[in-house]
Amino acid sequence: MDALAGRLAAETDIRTLQMGQYSGYLDDPVVARHGLQPDGRFHLGDVLVDLPAGEPVGDVGFQNCVPAAMALVAQSWYAAAKEQYNPTLEDTLKIYEKVSPFRRDPGPAALARATVQPNSGHREAHNDFGTSLLLALKVWVHKEQPLAGLLPEARSFLEIEPRNLEQLRDAVTRFGGVLVGLSLPQSIKDGSGVLRDSWYVPGYGPVYDATPGSLSSHCVAITGYSEREFFCLSAGKIRRLSPEFLLTYVEEAYTVTSPVVLDGNPALRDRIAADLEDIRRIDRPAGMPAFNHRWRGGNIM
Repeated sequence: MDALAGRLAAETDIRTLQMGQYSGYLDDPVVARHGLQPDGRFHLGDVLVDLPAGEPVGDVGFQNCVPAAMALVAQSWYAAAKEQYNPTLEDTLKIYEKVSPFRRDPGPAALARATVQPNSGHREAHNDFGTSLLLALKVWVHKEQPLAGLLPEARSFLEIEPRNLEQLRDAVTRFGGVLVGLSLPQSIKDGSGVLRDSWYVPGYGPVYDATPGSLSSHCVAITGYSEREFFCLSAGKIRRLSPEFLLTYVEEAYTVTSPVVLDGNPALRDRIAADLEDIRRIDRPAGMPAFNHRWRGGNIM
């Protein structure tokens, strides 16, 4: 018999407490942290900006998580300027109407179609099916500024490399936040069906109720971090996301550049502007036909 043998097959008990649930209790207050924190403030160096209490702007009966996340990135920009900004549900729904087919008033044409082909309920009648994060960002940075009056001006957006947590932290520090598309698992809910404050990967891995996408497709704005966690505002509460959670469930991630940040870094501003001009001139790369779902025409922005 092998003297190194003896452990029986791995066992799983879903009731086992996870260390990821308690990371917030382990943070040293003197270590690096930035932006939105669980105490309800934006920590920006020596400046503390309170997160104003207000109504939830996402997860409130509409599929408006992308517009809500965009508004919460804007909230982080205002905090960097030492100002409070409290987006409302009405604000996010107006953005939603600009970046998708969603309309709260379907209009005569839609009503006429509904009489010919019955629909299944409120969401279908209002085209409330969500929106593409990438296309919503293209609307935000469009030169004609179709979101003026709803969101601050944005110059461009940058894609975060997959599984690059350092880039994510840099984007929160330098640009105010990151918009991430999540394939959410059922495991972020507790036994009573309530969303947990801490989102982590269970010890048994991304299977069973922790399977990516077993709950929904979602978008949040990561606008803060600490030594061990990242923070976002979702369904009216600050959620703690472990690094492993992001590595497992993030499908896309972008940061957005504001005029204030770019004008404060002329070299970066000019480099991005030159690269955008190059992008607008090029045709589809030779290797793209195999990935044509990632190509939305010659003008990316």
